[in-house]
Amino acid sequence: MNKNTLNERGTYQSLCNPEYSGSKELLIDEKYLNNYKNSIVIKILKYLRNTDKVLEFGAGVGTLAQNWEIKTGVKPECLEIDDSLRNILINRGFKCYDKPGSITKTYSGIYTSNVLEHIDDDVEALRNIHAMLKPGGHLVIYVPAFMCLYSKLDSSIGHYRRYHKEELFEKLRKSRFEVIDSFYVDSIGFFASLAIKFFGYKGRLRLGGKTSLLLYDKLIYPVSEVLDALGLRYFFGKNILVAVRKRGQKIRGS
Repeated sequence: MNKNTLNERGTYQSLCNPEYSGSKELLIDEKYLNNYKNSIVIKILKYLRNTDKVLEFGAGVGTLAQNWEIKTGVKPECLEIDDSLRNILINRGFKCYDKPGSITKTYSGIYTSNVLEHIDDDVEALRNIHAMLKPGGHLVIYVPAFMCLYSKLDSSIGHYRRYHKEELFEKLRKSRFEVIDSFYVDSIGFFASLAIKFFGYKGRLRLGGKTSLLLYDKLIYPVSEVLDALGLRYFFGKNILVAVRKRGQKIRGS
């Protein structure tokens, strides 16, 4: 992959180039992948249910933040560097920061979904998150898995990488986090991503089109969750979920 060429096209997001190239897909996913997005929040809540202050790192259009508020009654604060996405978040009633340096408080819980893969120096991002957490606070990370699934879709929306567990664990250790749980998510999605790699995104099979997203969300993903629960989550999946703790004294109520 020629990163320099892709950067010249503005594919990769940074503080100097805050526009996210996949912003249109976020609103489409919100509409057609409701079950899938809802399940991410449920999984994250297992580790952050008792937190009093919550931040979503890289909140996009606020799909997960809205689900979070519905389920807990707590409105997460958000970090989003893309101006247009941040305006959507603000219009939806969320307090939103434009960069990590704007945040001076600390949180008892932070979650980030499908964000770290967009950041070139993800270790620096993890260290920034570490500084935002109270001692003993929890971070939950949800990222795409397995570089063998990396496709033109990944590059078109600015993914530097997909993750292997060992790689992610090592980066978390460098950032002074303690891993408390991890597993793969969406075992059938592994094969769906493989199909997108070989047949193309929205190609002749229309993989990733609105109809396919809706069918996947309503019919296939529920089966994938059952297979995950039966044990496949320990072997493979489209994504990885990792829950970690900031080393230090445990915070009250967590």
